[in-house]
Amino acid sequence: MLVNGRKANKVAVFRISATQYCAFALLLSLVLSSGAFFLPNSALGWLILVDALLVIHGVYLKNKISALLRLGVAQLALTLPLYYLIHGEGQMLEGVIVVLRVFLALLPGWWLSATQKPERIGEVLSWGLPAKWAFVIAASIGLLPYMLQETKEIYAIQCLRGANITPKALRNPKNWPELIYCVVLPVLIQLLKLSKQMAKAAKLRHFGSVSKPTHWPAKREEE
Repeated sequence: MLVNGRKANKVAVFRISATQYCAFALLLSLVLSSGAFFLPNSALGWLILVDALLVIHGVYLKNKISALLRLGVAQLALTLPLYYLIHGEGQMLEGVIVVLRVFLALLPGWWLSATQKPERIGEVLSWGLPAKWAFVIAASIGLLPYMLQETKEIYAIQCLRGANITPKALRNPKNWPELIYCVVLPVLIQLLKLSKQMAKAAKLRHFGSVSKPTHWPAKREEE
């Protein structure tokens, strides 16, 4: 019984808390996102391998990456024609590398928001940032999945109304303003409403009245 108790104590000593794991995930995401822009082309293969492991981990936790993939495809479809018009056919590969770097810079952020809770991110950020800045950043990260879902719903409703914003219709630049009026502006209005509600909720909880605000405890997650 005594030996088993000592083993349990050793396991408890080396156990990583949710906040420490979030700090490691945040640091890893920053390093990988920065490496996407600063690493030479010869090192991008290793970065792709590491990001692929993050994607596997995120998908394993049942998080969807389809929206990010569509964004990458859309960026590629917009960037390559511009590179062809400005630099010619000889610089097409460079255009692909630029899009790849941007996509690799976005992947760690997706993994971080998909695997870490906003309250843990806010707690880690408050170690080096003012509490209000940490709250705003953490709240923005937490809003990403919700705003993506809202954008999908608004887009689907506008398409049912007959707006010329389908992928085929958007091939014509004349329909781009309609996308702004039908989708972008409603999403911004919804975001402003939600931001106002969050600010009111924070005020009712007396946020900002103390220098070191508390965070939702992580002990329940570790039990």
